[in-house]
Amino acid sequence: MKSRFTAWMNVTLIAVFVALMIPSMGLAQADDDPRTEDIVYMADGRVLHGRILSETSAQVIFQYIDRKLNLQTKLTLARENIDRIDRDVPIEDPIETKAKVPSRSKSATTQTEEWSGYGHFRADSDAENVPSFYFVPMTGQMGTDITASIYKELVDDIREVDPDVIIIVMNSADYADTFATAIGEAEPGDISRPEFDDYKEIVSIFHDDLGEYRQVLWVQDAVGIASTVALAWEELYMTPDARLGGMRMVIELTGADKWSDDDIRAKMMAAWMGSAKSLLEYGGYAYELADAMMYAPNMLSASFKGREVLWTLDEAGEFVIDNDDEKTAEFRAKAAEDLLISDGTAETLDDLALLLGFREYRVVDEYAKKVVDGYRKGWRSAYSNAVASWKDYEQYIGWANGEDALQYLGRAKRMIERIIKAMDRYPPVELKWKQEMGSDKFQLEMLVEELKQRIRALRQQRGTRGGGGGGMGTGGG
Repeated sequence: MKSRFTAWMNVTLIAVFVALMIPSMGLAQADDDPRTEDIVYMADGRVLHGRILSETSAQVIFQYIDRKLNLQTKLTLARENIDRIDRDVPIEDPIETKAKVPSRSKSATTQTEEWSGYGHFRADSDAENVPSFYFVPMTGQMGTDITASIYKELVDDIREVDPDVIIIVMNSADYADTFATAIGEAEPGDISRPEFDDYKEIVSIFHDDLGEYRQVLWVQDAVGIASTVALAWEELYMTPDARLGGMRMVIELTGADKWSDDDIRAKMMAAWMGSAKSLLEYGGYAYELADAMMYAPNMLSASFKGREVLWTLDEAGEFVIDNDDEKTAEFRAKAAEDLLISDGTAETLDDLALLLGFREYRVVDEYAKKVVDGYRKGWRSAYSNAVASWKDYEQYIGWANGEDALQYLGRAKRMIERIIKAMDRYPPVELKWKQEMGSDKFQLEMLVEELKQRIRALRQQRGTRGGGGGGMGTGGG
């Protein structure tokens, strides 16, 4: 009887012990030991505390935790930017320290040290002791909405503001722009498109005229010629849904591959692809990457040598990116980061600031946005008015008969002069006019001269007949 009672007590005690231990075991497993953390030491000097969620050979998904501010942010970190990782480090009790008052600096390393006491925070725009971001939009259609004449206007303002970082926001997908109609494929010998001189000038404004400033390109979308321009920046980040591709437009718009003569075709292809590659030189990207993104028959694969990506125009690499000879290589944000094309993926400005090494920042005045948006609205309105003026011209020319001929010829001339004036004020109006209407400013100027000759001839004819015709007074040019 005693042995049975003793056995029953043992079983009961074991059951109670297990019941007490299971919740605590489950908690420890769920929290993954809340008393420890992972510490990531970045190559630029940042030290990130938190926990690794997942990792691959190319990137680490990291839950950044700021325990003082009770802040958590999910980050995607490229392996090449990580110096080392300490795992499961015991968490020390946070020591209350007074935040440093930093001074402005252009050095990324110095900024990281000076701002290490700050939380992840956007300050007021007039907080002068906080690092400043100057935003420059590149939004819309390349060559029209995005053109060098706009960004020339920003140089003096940027120098006056003297920001710590210039952040260029790229959001341009030529195929998705409803205002732009399809340009169509160029004929052999049409060397007027695309406007590479203008694109080179845009890049030169930032890299040469403003080269002393740290610059970051943040891609929200870059499809078409925009992707070629985007790769002119070494510090490149993308939003999660961003695309980088469509560089085949370089070949489609130039007609370089349409020449029947093999020798001429090879030379034209080399010339246009070389022009595009000259932009990639600024960003330090491999020529093989450009070759595969521009020309469909080129394949693309990659191999990793430490933190360096070795690209080949075939399927021999460790990772095959493109083996379809009818498509060009294109990248989504995650693939671009995995292959070290982009430096990281940032969904919000706070995420981007943290990836750049800033825990506190401010956005300076939005002068650039006003200039860019105003120019875009201005030229598009001017183009719409130019199309309306052309319709009026055609109507007046149809009415230029009999006694009213002089009056309506004068009105027709004034409509063409309005179009030319719009082209002088907004160069994109002429570019769009070429695409839509098939003529350029020179041809319109010749049309004005022809109308002037007709008006003079009619006046002389009426003068010979003794004058007359009330239309002379209202139709003079």
